[in-house]
Amino acid sequence: MNTANDLLTTIHAHQQEVAKFLSAARSVSGSQWTQARAPGKWSPGQVVEHLALAYETNRGILHGRAPMTAPRWIRPLIRTFGLKPVLRRGRFIPGSKSPKIFRPGPVPAPPSELLQRLQAAAASFEADAAALKSETLDHPFFGRLGLSDFVRLQEIHTRHHRGQLSPASDS
Repeated sequence: MNTANDLLTTIHAHQQEVAKFLSAARSVSGSQWTQARAPGKWSPGQVVEHLALAYETNRGILHGRAPMTAPRWIRPLIRTFGLKPVLRRGRFIPGSKSPKIFRPGPVPAPPSELLQRLQAAAASFEADAAALKSETLDHPFFGRLGLSDFVRLQEIHTRHHRGQLSPASDS
């Protein structure tokens, strides 16, 4: 399989995961939207906002815009010990914390607003990834990164958070 087909296959898998997430998020009741699953955890609405923030930021990374960066010398270490295990396992390391830039506000917007924002951000991310002329990008934390791996990371991230949409008693 050539790299262009790899990317299209990865984007398709990503689209399917986003669709599953949006379906699960739409099934969250209005009363559960703002209720945290457990003390110190995010509500379903905050999870949706977190993903929208991540897609919006990562779309900027596709265009070479990063709100913050790690020093170049440490990026290979972050890639080796932070990214590669996630891509290999297809899941995040338990206890991983979100960078401040991706943290949602204390009270989420209404479901219709946030779900539309997330859907638009994910679709724009996919379109931008598909249109990128390069097969790699210079990620502000991971360094040189294959575009397919970057899209796959977003798929894994979305799947990770899909499991956080139901109340703790439903988990």
